[in-house]
Amino acid sequence: MSKVRIAIVGAGNMARVRGRAFLDTGRAEICGVAARHRETAERCAAELGCDVFEDDFRRLTDTRPDAVLIEVPHRVQDEVTVWALDAGYDLLVGGCLASCVENGRRIVEMAGRSGRIVEAGYQRRYDPAWMEVHRLVRNRVLGAPVMAVTMALWDPAPDGWYYDQEASGGMPLTHMSYCYLNAVRWILGRPTTVSAMANRKRNTAPGHVTEETCGALIGFESGAFASATASYIGPEGMGDARTRFVCEEGGIVPNADSPPGKGSITVYREGRPEVRAFEAEPSPQVRQAEAFLDAIESRREARNPPEDALLDVEIAEAISISAREHRTVLLTEI
Repeated sequence: MSKVRIAIVGAGNMARVRGRAFLDTGRAEICGVAARHRETAERCAAELGCDVFEDDFRRLTDTRPDAVLIEVPHRVQDEVTVWALDAGYDLLVGGCLASCVENGRRIVEMAGRSGRIVEAGYQRRYDPAWMEVHRLVRNRVLGAPVMAVTMALWDPAPDGWYYDQEASGGMPLTHMSYCYLNAVRWILGRPTTVSAMANRKRNTAPGHVTEETCGALIGFESGAFASATASYIGPEGMGDARTRFVCEEGGIVPNADSPPGKGSITVYREGRPEVRAFEAEPSPQVRQAEAFLDAIESRREARNPPEDALLDVEIAEAISISAREHRTVLLTEI
C-alpha cells in the first residue's frame, strides 16, 4: 500500500515532533515543508527525509499531498486551515482548532460541507494513562466525579508570538490548554458555565496578551467542576501542580514524573494509593498520527473532530469574557 503523503506548514519544534510521529507509523511520508523562512523549512524538511521546502505554503499544492499538518501561530493557522480545506486536504491542526470562535465555526462548516477529516492536536486523549483516567471517571469506578484541579506555569519570551494577543488569540486559548482542559472535559463531560479572574502584572506593553495570569472555574452538566490556573509568570524551579481528579469515593493523579518509556497514574481509594503503569511507547503523538491515518482511510472522525474541538475555543472566549466582565458566562451565550 502506498504511503500517505503529508505536507507540513510550519518548521518549529512541534512540526518536527509530529512530522516524526507520522514517519514512525511507517504509513506516511513527508512530501513538503513550508515556513516563513525558507532556510528553516529546509532544515526541518531535511530532518524528516524530505527534499522539498518552500517559503509559501500555497506552493505545497505542487507536492500532491493527501493531508496537511499545520504547526504555526494561531492567527496564521486560520488562514492555512481555510486554504487547505478549500484545496480539499484532510488536516491535523497542531493545537486548538482556530484563533477565535468565529473562525472556528467557519472551519467546522467548511469541514462538514467538504467531508474532510479535521483533527485538533490535543494528544492527551491518546495517552494510555489519561485514557485510563477517562475510563475510571466515565464508568464511575470511584463514584461520581466531584472536581478536577490543574495548573500550568510558563515563562515565555515577551517578544514571541505567545505574548502577542492578536497572533495567539490570547493566553486562555494558547496556554490554558496546558491545564489539559481538552482532556479534562473529555473526562468530566459536557461543560456549561465559566467563571474566571485574570490579571496582567509583568509584561503590560500594548499588544501583549490581555490575560497574563488567569484562573477559571468550569462547571459541567454532572455538577462537577474544573479549577484551572495558568500564567506566563513561571518562577524558576517552581514546578506545575499535578492535575488531580476528585470523585465521591476516591481520586486520581496522572503522574508527570513517570520513568522513561512509562506513563502512570495514582489511584486513591479507601486510604490506599495504587500506582498503575502503562507503556508510553509509542508516544501519544504517534498514536494520534495512527488514528488520523485511520480516519483518512475509513472517513470516520478521530477523537478531536472539529465540532468537539470548537468547544475549546468557546471555553477560552468565555474565560476572557468572564474575567473582563466579572460575571459567570453560560457557554450557550458564546
